[in-house]
Amino acid sequence: MKSFLIGQKLWCIVTGDITKPTKQDKEDDSKFIESLEEWDSKNHQIITWLSNTSIPAIHTQFDAFENTKELRNFLSTRFKSVGLAHYYQLHNSLVNLNQEVGQSVNEYLAVLQPIWTQLDQVTISKDHLRLIKVVMGLRLEYESVRAVLLHRNPLPSLDAAIQEILFEERHLGTNLSKHSDAILASTYSPPGASSTFCMNFKLTSHKFINCPKIECRYCHKPGHILDNFPIKPLRPRNYSTRAKNFTKPSNSSAATVAPDNSTTPQF
Repeated sequence: MKSFLIGQKLWCIVTGDITKPTKQDKEDDSKFIESLEEWDSKNHQIITWLSNTSIPAIHTQFDAFENTKELRNFLSTRFKSVGLAHYYQLHNSLVNLNQEVGQSVNEYLAVLQPIWTQLDQVTISKDHLRLIKVVMGLRLEYESVRAVLLHRNPLPSLDAAIQEILFEERHLGTNLSKHSDAILASTYSPPGASSTFCMNFKLTSHKFINCPKIECRYCHKPGHILDNFPIKPLRPRNYSTRAKNFTKPSNSSAATVAPDNSTTPQF
């Protein structure tokens, strides 16, 4: 739009370099009216062009302005993004922008160029540039303090911003410590504190032998252990303390041990 208005020799009206004419002493009335009508015609022509190229939510506010300079000042203050938030958004877009599949180099550069232009128009100090680098690398849990710092007006100094980030770190560390203590308190059960404490799932609603998740090594069904099996298997003659590891016998593993005739003396 700026290039178009310059080509039409109308940009000086937008900037206010050509103002609305006023009647000078001894000026002919007809000449004054002619110059006033010419300026007024160009002025409203510009407003009409701006209105036709804007969305309704914006151009419906144009009726309050009589000249394009006032309208330009309104648009620049209302809709121009400034400060750290704007630079952060531009820099973040530039870092994450990559050439897409099927996109030519010229098409890729056409996306980059407007970002470069806007970055060139942003005035940012060295400290604020460093602050941008800091907040861009923070983890997601620092999102609240990042948003506050980027949108603050006036902009914070680097030292003040870092102090707020460190305070947020201590705050997050305290909450994490409380959360860990709550987890430990809910899972720890001191000896003798409860007669229904399950060591398998660290719960107090049932005992280990009746744990609904435990599996019997004999019948392979959940809800009990071998020692608490409703119908216990018969103990073999050579049963020992290791018999608790007994598993259900199978036909393939059952065999009768016969004496070895090769080592038995014959009479």
